[in-house]
Amino acid sequence: MLPPLEPLPIKERVSVVFIQRGEIDVIDSAFVVVDATGVRTQIPVGGVACIMLEPGTRLSHRAAALASRVGTLLVWVGEAGVRLYAAGQPGGARADRLLYQAKLALDESLRLKVVRKKVRAAFWGRTSGTP
Repeated sequence: MLPPLEPLPIKERVSVVFIQRGEIDVIDSAFVVVDATGVRTQIPVGGVACIMLEPGTRLSHRAAALASRVGTLLVWVGEAGVRLYAAGQPGGARADRLLYQAKLALDESLRLKVVRKKVRAAFWGRTSGTP
């Protein structure tokens, strides 16, 4: 028996895919885009960080659910990505990251470590080591 699948880390994914004037559905657990001429294109949704849906794109509920499961952000944009109309949140709304940020902001010693690390990265172009 195979272990359960885990989403790919963001650094190992293709950053953005634009889809315009097509219908997106799920066939055999994969995104399939059907354009106006009937040509089908398979998209490895688990290997994409963000899919920009331009005008004329229709998305099935199954496709939205699959994107959510694999951690792919769906963004509805205007022509050529000019305007942002709506966006999903991959992974669901999680409070653990917000609580971690609050902890760093409220503890003075932790906040100073964050500031030093940011200054070091901005000035020297790296986050560890000495100049």
